[in-house]
Amino acid sequence: MRRGILLAALLLIGGCRPKFGGAATGAASSDGAVQQFLFAARAQDLQAMSAVWGDEQGATRDRADRTEMERRLIIMACHLRHDESQVGAAQASEAGRTVHRVALTQGAKKASPNFTTVRNSKSGRWYVADFEMAALSGWCTGTQRPPTGAPR
Repeated sequence: MRRGILLAALLLIGGCRPKFGGAATGAASSDGAVQQFLFAARAQDLQAMSAVWGDEQGATRDRADRTEMERRLIIMACHLRHDESQVGAAQASEAGRTVHRVALTQGAKKASPNFTTVRNSKSGRWYVADFEMAALSGWCTGTQRPPTGAPR
Protein backbone atom coordinates (compact mmCIF):
# COMPACT_ATOMS: atom_id res chain seq x y z
CA MET A 1 0.00 0.00 0.00
CA ARG A 2 2.77 2.41 0.98
CA ARG A 3 4.71 1.68 -2.21
CA GLY A 4 1.60 2.32 -4.28
CA ILE A 5 1.04 5.71 -2.67
CA LEU A 6 4.72 6.62 -3.05
CA LEU A 7 4.71 5.55 -6.70
CA ALA A 8 1.54 7.55 -7.39
CA ALA A 9 3.05 10.64 -5.71
CA LEU A 10 6.27 10.32 -7.74
CA LEU A 11 4.32 9.98 -10.98
CA LEU A 12 2.24 13.03 -10.11
CA ILE A 13 5.30 15.12 -9.24
CA GLY A 14 7.15 13.89 -12.33
CA GLY A 15 4.19 14.79 -14.50
CA CYS A 16 4.23 18.37 -13.22
CA ARG A 17 7.84 18.99 -14.25
CA PRO A 18 8.21 20.83 -17.56
CA LYS A 19 9.64 18.76 -20.38
CA PHE A 20 11.27 19.60 -23.71
CA GLY A 21 8.46 20.26 -26.17
CA GLY A 22 4.86 20.86 -25.32
CA ALA A 23 2.28 23.62 -25.39
CA ALA A 24 3.08 25.65 -22.26
CA THR A 25 5.86 27.78 -23.69
CA GLY A 26 6.60 31.48 -23.95
CA ALA A 27 5.49 34.23 -21.60
CA ALA A 28 2.54 36.58 -21.45
CA SER A 29 4.75 39.67 -21.92
CA SER A 30 8.09 40.68 -23.37
CA ASP A 31 9.62 41.54 -19.99
CA GLY A 32 8.07 38.38 -18.54
CA ALA A 33 9.95 36.28 -21.11
CA VAL A 34 13.24 37.94 -20.15
CA GLN A 35 12.53 37.53 -16.42
CA GLN A 36 11.61 33.85 -16.82
CA PHE A 37 14.70 33.23 -18.96
CA LEU A 38 16.97 34.88 -16.39
CA PHE A 39 15.33 33.08 -13.47
CA ALA A 40 15.79 29.76 -15.24
CA ALA A 41 19.41 30.58 -16.14
CA ARG A 42 20.18 31.52 -12.55
CA ALA A 43 18.72 28.19 -11.43
CA GLN A 44 20.59 26.44 -14.28
CA ASP A 45 17.25 24.93 -15.34
CA LEU A 46 17.65 24.14 -19.04
CA GLN A 47 14.08 22.93 -19.40
CA ALA A 48 12.69 26.19 -18.07
CA MET A 49 15.06 28.19 -20.28
CA SER A 50 13.92 26.22 -23.32
CA ALA A 51 10.30 27.11 -22.59
CA VAL A 52 10.93 30.83 -23.28
CA TRP A 53 13.76 30.65 -25.85
CA GLY A 54 12.48 30.98 -29.37
CA ASP A 55 11.37 33.19 -32.21
CA GLU A 56 8.27 34.23 -34.15
CA GLN A 57 7.53 30.54 -34.79
CA GLY A 58 7.46 29.69 -31.08
CA ALA A 59 9.79 27.76 -28.78
CA THR A 60 13.06 26.61 -30.32
CA ARG A 61 12.74 23.33 -28.42
CA ASP A 62 9.73 22.35 -30.53
CA ARG A 63 11.82 22.43 -33.74
CA ALA A 64 15.49 21.98 -32.86
CA ASP A 65 17.73 18.97 -32.49
CA ARG A 66 17.70 18.23 -28.77
CA THR A 67 21.45 17.64 -28.39
CA GLU A 68 22.37 20.86 -30.20
CA MET A 69 19.73 22.82 -28.29
CA GLU A 70 20.99 21.53 -24.93
CA ARG A 71 24.57 22.50 -25.84
CA ARG A 72 23.47 26.03 -26.65
CA LEU A 73 21.39 26.29 -23.49
CA ILE A 74 24.32 25.13 -21.35
CA ILE A 75 26.53 27.84 -22.85
CA MET A 76 23.85 30.50 -22.37
CA ALA A 77 23.17 29.38 -18.78
CA CYS A 78 26.88 29.58 -17.98
CA HIS A 79 27.15 33.13 -19.34
CA LEU A 80 23.96 34.19 -17.59
CA ARG A 81 24.94 33.11 -14.07
CA HIS A 82 24.18 36.10 -11.91
CA ASP A 83 23.41 37.23 -8.39
CA GLU A 84 21.05 40.07 -9.29
CA SER A 85 19.16 41.23 -12.36
CA GLN A 86 17.10 44.26 -13.30
CA VAL A 87 15.08 44.15 -16.53
CA GLY A 88 14.79 47.56 -18.18
CA ALA A 89 11.84 49.01 -20.06
CA ALA A 90 10.88 47.66 -23.46
CA GLN A 91 12.23 49.47 -26.53
CA ALA A 92 10.73 48.82 -29.96
CA SER A 93 13.13 47.34 -32.49
CA GLU A 94 12.98 46.27 -36.14
CA ALA A 95 10.55 43.65 -37.45
CA GLY A 96 8.27 43.88 -34.42
CA ARG A 97 10.99 42.81 -32.00
CA THR A 98 11.43 44.31 -28.56
CA VAL A 99 14.71 45.00 -26.75
CA HIS A 100 15.30 45.19 -22.99
CA ARG A 101 18.56 46.34 -21.44
CA VAL A 102 19.21 44.11 -18.44
CA ALA A 103 21.53 45.03 -15.58
CA LEU A 104 23.26 41.89 -14.31
CA THR A 105 25.56 41.50 -11.34
CA GLN A 106 27.79 38.53 -10.61
CA GLY A 107 29.88 39.20 -7.52
CA ALA A 108 31.87 42.36 -8.34
CA LYS A 109 31.18 42.06 -12.08
CA LYS A 110 28.46 44.13 -13.72
CA ALA A 111 27.14 44.05 -17.27
CA SER A 112 24.15 45.40 -19.20
CA PRO A 113 23.43 43.18 -22.20
CA ASN A 114 20.44 43.76 -24.46
CA PHE A 115 17.84 40.99 -24.68
CA THR A 116 15.68 40.76 -27.79
CA THR A 117 12.20 39.30 -27.54
CA VAL A 118 9.67 38.38 -30.21
CA ARG A 119 5.99 37.61 -30.17
CA ASN A 120 4.44 34.55 -31.79
CA SER A 121 1.50 35.86 -33.84
CA LYS A 122 -0.55 32.66 -33.45
CA SER A 123 -0.29 32.22 -29.69
CA GLY A 124 0.51 35.80 -28.66
CA ARG A 125 3.27 34.40 -26.41
CA TRP A 126 6.66 36.11 -26.07
CA TYR A 127 10.08 34.45 -26.46
CA VAL A 128 13.70 35.49 -25.86
CA ALA A 129 15.23 35.38 -29.32
CA ASP A 130 18.71 36.63 -28.49
CA PHE A 131 20.93 38.43 -25.99
CA GLU A 132 24.33 40.10 -26.19
CA MET A 133 26.58 37.31 -24.95
CA ALA A 134 29.69 39.36 -25.78
CA ALA A 135 28.71 41.79 -23.00
CA LEU A 136 29.18 38.88 -20.59
CA SER A 137 32.68 37.82 -21.66
CA GLY A 138 34.57 36.40 -18.71
CA TRP A 139 31.40 35.43 -16.84
CA CYS A 140 31.53 31.80 -17.92
CA THR A 141 34.69 30.31 -16.46
CA GLY A 142 35.78 26.91 -15.22
CA THR A 143 35.59 28.14 -11.62
CA GLN A 144 31.77 28.27 -11.65
CA ARG A 145 29.94 25.94 -9.29
CA PRO A 146 27.96 23.14 -11.00
CA PRO A 147 24.16 23.31 -11.11
CA THR A 148 22.31 21.99 -8.07
CA GLY A 149 22.17 18.20 -8.18
CA ALA A 150 24.94 17.90 -10.76
CA PRO A 151 27.70 15.34 -10.12
CA ARG A 152 30.98 16.83 -8.94
